[in-house]
Amino acid sequence: MKFSSLKQKLGLTLAAAVVTCSIIGCASSGDSGKPAVTLPSASAAAVGARIPESVLKGKGLEEVWYLGEVVSGKERVGVQRAYLLEEDLFCVTDPNSVSQRHLIRFSRNSGHAVWYEDIEGSMVHSPSTYHYPVTVLRDPELYYTQLDKVVCLDLDTGRKKWDRELSFPVSTTVVANESHIFLGSDLKRAYAVPKKMKVEQWTYLTKGRIEAAPLLAGDKVVFASHDGSVTGLVPGEGWDKVRSWKFNTGDRIRSDLAFYDRGIFVASSDYKLYCLRLDGTVRWSFVTQAEVNEPPSIYKTAGGAHAFAIADENKLKGLPRTLFALPLPKGDDVAAVFHSWKLENVKKVVSIGKDNLYVLMEPGASGEKTLLAVDLVTGKEAFRLDVAGFNFIPNNAADFGRRSTERGRIYLISKTGAIQVLGEKSL
Repeated sequence: MKFSSLKQKLGLTLAAAVVTCSIIGCASSGDSGKPAVTLPSASAAAVGARIPESVLKGKGLEEVWYLGEVVSGKERVGVQRAYLLEEDLFCVTDPNSVSQRHLIRFSRNSGHAVWYEDIEGSMVHSPSTYHYPVTVLRDPELYYTQLDKVVCLDLDTGRKKWDRELSFPVSTTVVANESHIFLGSDLKRAYAVPKKMKVEQWTYLTKGRIEAAPLLAGDKVVFASHDGSVTGLVPGEGWDKVRSWKFNTGDRIRSDLAFYDRGIFVASSDYKLYCLRLDGTVRWSFVTQAEVNEPPSIYKTAGGAHAFAIADENKLKGLPRTLFALPLPKGDDVAAVFHSWKLENVKKVVSIGKDNLYVLMEPGASGEKTLLAVDLVTGKEAFRLDVAGFNFIPNNAADFGRRSTERGRIYLISKTGAIQVLGEKSL
């Protein structure tokens, strides 16, 4: 639903503690489709979560935008989930006093709320989007799941287009093409469901639970399973004995796959990161020191592309959780891939900037939460930042080729509803 009809429905407002006009400009109160904004209006809790400009300035960072709180009616509501998609930031709120919960789309660039929609219950898996080809005159769509139900919204307005109660429990994010949605299940099966139907067109049985989101790569939809297999299926038919393919890793696959430059990147519990060709053959593999259960982050820089893989802690060998930086080789025939540097005790990759990679560190003995900036070339620490006031720090995929103006931005979201977005300071 657009905010133009907001007051008639609920009176959901967003109070911004400050808008950094020098970075993004200031929206006037007459802007159509925008929530009411009050300056300033941050509570003590929200202010406590905000990193001061004086701290940011000394680290070459600046505040891009900040929101202080989310208010439903006259109630302040918290944020339960936060997902940074290519289009924008999507947040799921806590329920208010009448048990209403909302999915809100915030602009990545300004923090303005684009729309909100009531949702029932919580969300476990990230929402996803699909943009139709320009020759198909249909609006882009957003999908999310709740248990065995799939909901489709108009991405531009938030209006619900349809929902489907499926015959199986959903265990992955939805992936869509023009005609179908693709999902995995705890029932060890991959499914393709036509958008206009409630029953699957085809299903494919693996030998393990499917936790990784499907991936559309080339002319295949690719599924990965806890049985260690990666399978390329024909989107409209499923398994085809001529066109389909299957590759087996040595152990379960838990994390989402990644796709870059015609390569399918697979993180496996067999201690390896694989890069597969579109036909399922191995282009190269890299051996780590432990299970790789996080999705790899692939970034393009001015000097080439890099893959970042995190190996879990290996307690038997006394090795900590470790990030490996892999410069991606050019060409199809690759003899070997080597890491350029590694960094211990990394929880997740957050963002890549002009010269630095930003990572969230594992909590220390005292439970501190630290964002670390490391040099892209050497892996040496540039600076660190205390982010203890924030609960959600999603990965920002913007790089030298994708949304390059947002490269290096760091999105910090608190359960209280405060959102602070940082960026590298312009010279």
